[in-house]
Amino acid sequence: MQVILMKNIDKLGDIGAIVNVADGYARNYLLPRGFAAAVTQAKIQEAQIRKKKEEVVMSQEIKDFQTLAKEISGKEFIVKIKATEEGKLFGSISPAVISQELSKQGYSVEESAVALEENIKECGTYTIRINLKHGVTAQIKLSVVKEE
Repeated sequence: MQVILMKNIDKLGDIGAIVNVADGYARNYLLPRGFAAAVTQAKIQEAQIRKKKEEVVMSQEIKDFQTLAKEISGKEFIVKIKATEEGKLFGSISPAVISQELSKQGYSVEESAVALEENIKECGTYTIRINLKHGVTAQIKLSVVKEE
C-alpha cells in the first residue's frame, strides 16, 4: 500500500515521502496514529506544509543548541562531594549529577546528553563530552573536589 508520511519515521522516511508499506502495517499502525495518510493531492500539500514548519523548528533548535554549546564549551564546573583522604568518593558522579550541576548554573542539559564511559569515582579534573541534539557537541571540564 502506498502512503504519504505525515511525520518523520526512523527507517521509513521523512515527512512528505511516499512509501510502499505492508497493508496491515498501514491500516493497523501508521494510519490510526496519524503517522501516514492515503496518497491524495491534498495530503501531499499538507505534508509539504508540515515539512516546512518542521524544518523551521529544527533550524531554530539547532541554533539554540549551537549557542548552548558555545556557552558551555571549555567552562569548568566544580562538584563538591564527600570523599576519603585518598580522594575516593563515597558514591560516584553520574550523568544525572552532572546534568543537575549544569542546571544549577543555568544550562539546561538532559542527562542522556552527558557522555560518560563510566561513573566518576575519584576526585580530579575530567573532560566531559556533552552530546546535544542534531549532532551538536560540547566539552566541559568537571572538577570533582572533596567536600570540607
